[in-house]
Amino acid sequence: MDLGDSKLRAVRVLGQGSFGRVFLCYQSGRQVCVKRIIVRNPKTELGLIKEEVYIISQLRHPHIVQFLRSFTHAGTVNIVMEYLPNGTLRDVIQKLPPGTGGIHQDRLLRFFRDMVLGLEYLHIRCVIHRDIKPENMLLDAKDRVKIADFGISNVHAPSTQSQTVMGTPLYMAPEAMNPTGKAGFKSDIWSLGLVVYELCIGHSPFTVIYGSGTTPEQLQSVIHTISSPKLDCLLIRRFYDPVWSRLCEMMIVYEQERRICLPDIYHVDAGITSALYRHYFDYKY
Repeated sequence: MDLGDSKLRAVRVLGQGSFGRVFLCYQSGRQVCVKRIIVRNPKTELGLIKEEVYIISQLRHPHIVQFLRSFTHAGTVNIVMEYLPNGTLRDVIQKLPPGTGGIHQDRLLRFFRDMVLGLEYLHIRCVIHRDIKPENMLLDAKDRVKIADFGISNVHAPSTQSQTVMGTPLYMAPEAMNPTGKAGFKSDIWSLGLVVYELCIGHSPFTVIYGSGTTPEQLQSVIHTISSPKLDCLLIRRFYDPVWSRLCEMMIVYEQERRICLPDIYHVDAGITSALYRHYFDYKY
């Protein structure tokens, strides 16, 4: 398939959605990923797409998917990124045997470390991801997590707040579900807590109730009931050290003001602090 750039040779489709398709391609002998976004309404969509391109072009971190370049062709915007061959955390979760807990604790610690450091980098750059979920956590050839998909990210400005509800309902923080709410950095922490919970248990705490016919309003009511004031994570203690249930309970807190902030995650447990700091000063850009 011709993508409109002679440097790219499309191999196969990796995924698709309402935005368009994602292709595996070769570029100068290297495998790359090309996200092709169809621009159906330039007046309303082009600004958001340009914002995504701008955001990811400014990011450079070992746990953020690397942006290479972008180009336009035949009513599409194409974003060329590094290709990560080992799928997503959703793939990892789906392979877990039911009723046996989640991934091995050592792997859980590595994944958590990678996600925290990647998210910390975004927040330092004043970027709120707003769609943290297993599908947006990609794995490279060395089983390292890299955060992807900044299509609904926004650069945080303290004086203004987005009035648009954007994200994946099952992972959205309560304040992000409300158009008049103030989604912020802690909204990403809520979503991260749910990803950790799934890695430990194999499913979301809201999965049993949340179905295809559940409206966002009904889901919000369920989330309020289950996670107010905080989520009960005793189930995690059946399979893991108590620190993991404690962490989830500190992240999945209904009231944003009472939810743990990212810097404080470094001080919850000595083992996690050690893992974070060892990697923090060891990785190379």
